[in-house]
Amino acid sequence: MKKLLLIFLVVFLISSSGCNKTVNIPVFYGEFANAQRNSYVEVNGLREAPNKVVWSINPCNCLEALRFVYNAPTIEGDRAYFASGGIITVIDINTGKEIWKRDYSKPSPLGIPSGYASLFIYSPVIYNDKIVILGGASPREFLLVIDKNTGDPIWKSEVIGGDYAETCSEQPLIINGRIYLAASSKENYEKNGDLQAGIWVWDVDTGKVIDRISFDAVAEPIIGKYRTMHPAVTSLAQDGSNIYGVTQFTESTYRTYIFCYDTLRKKFTWFAPIGEEGFNSPSQKTHIAVNENFVAVCMVGNQWMEKEPQFFIKVFDKASHKPLWQNITKTVQSENPILTFMIIAIHNNKLYAMLFDKRFVCFDMETGKEIWSFKDEDWQSEWWNKWNNYGDCFNENDIVATMDVVYFNAGNAIYAFDPETGKLLWRKVAKKENLFINMMPVEKGLIVKYQDFPSGYDTPQGPVISELWK
Repeated sequence: MKKLLLIFLVVFLISSSGCNKTVNIPVFYGEFANAQRNSYVEVNGLREAPNKVVWSINPCNCLEALRFVYNAPTIEGDRAYFASGGIITVIDINTGKEIWKRDYSKPSPLGIPSGYASLFIYSPVIYNDKIVILGGASPREFLLVIDKNTGDPIWKSEVIGGDYAETCSEQPLIINGRIYLAASSKENYEKNGDLQAGIWVWDVDTGKVIDRISFDAVAEPIIGKYRTMHPAVTSLAQDGSNIYGVTQFTESTYRTYIFCYDTLRKKFTWFAPIGEEGFNSPSQKTHIAVNENFVAVCMVGNQWMEKEPQFFIKVFDKASHKPLWQNITKTVQSENPILTFMIIAIHNNKLYAMLFDKRFVCFDMETGKEIWSFKDEDWQSEWWNKWNNYGDCFNENDIVATMDVVYFNAGNAIYAFDPETGKLLWRKVAKKENLFINMMPVEKGLIVKYQDFPSGYDTPQGPVISELWK
């Protein structure tokens, strides 16, 4: 009897600790490169200027507005997974040859809506034999899970959010066979006037909703009854079994909060105001990134508030949750609205960012001290400001670090830097009608994505081209 009880206890402890067959299955991400969202790829970079285009393709046959194509491809082994405009295309990285392509913008037995609602704005996530992707566009988004070898749909979630609800945060995270995504509830909004958003959890194999992580217990003592989270301005990152996040609640001040949730113990271990002294909230875009020692947050604020647009960075010690430093930069534009997506990359206790004062800067993550910075004369030109169409602020850029190179793109140019010295290794400029959208490093190579973009932000332009540079 004692032996039976001992066996039962061991089995119970193993199952309750989250140790199961899914723990060691790798997960591959596109935009922000990994689950920690720190835009680091463990490959050797291109330290010499690329002199060869291995292949050049339009992987998703896209001819659409830029806002729907800024996601990066997801790399798994020798395959690259592209998603845009309702189309997923898988190619062989070495040859550029198409392995399979599927258009999900057409009606299907799973009830996938057609047209606008089938856009793929975020990168696909590769898990075991599945592709997990967030489909649609606010406020009609859904999770779609696909067989990665055939492209056949496996399951689709119901529409997340609704006509009166902000809906989802970025790419989903996958931890131990479970999909985590910040999302809101249209039904609760209609009944109670409150989105009651939280982190929703799906079983990756069945598509069944198995949990909804509520913020009520930790948020209500601080915020009170106005505790609704905005998934659209929520960013999540994973470190082991922990989910780190930054989010905003609709209290009167619209303050932003940082948190950590332990998925094994099902418990919040950190929840606090981020501390935005000097930053004119509310934020319109947030991003969080994690590494071994630090948690970094960046936010873009006041894009439509008739105030001076700002870019805010704050770094915390991961173990103690102690805030270490913050940096705020502003544009010289005081009234005209702008729209910009600014991100950060972190590696080897360095943080890389494009600031609103038009400098690309490398910070020491512990002290906030500037290690080196770079400013290109092109960024001051009359042509740049006219072409950019947002006055004195970049509308998008991408940063990604490798073991020995940091890449950064601004407008029609891509830059490669030595991460230690800040030396510009090379700069590659496209014709002025082209805009580089993002980059994804591979071993001693770089996959770039660009588009003809001669005028307005929402105006359909030329084809979206992806190339492999060596």
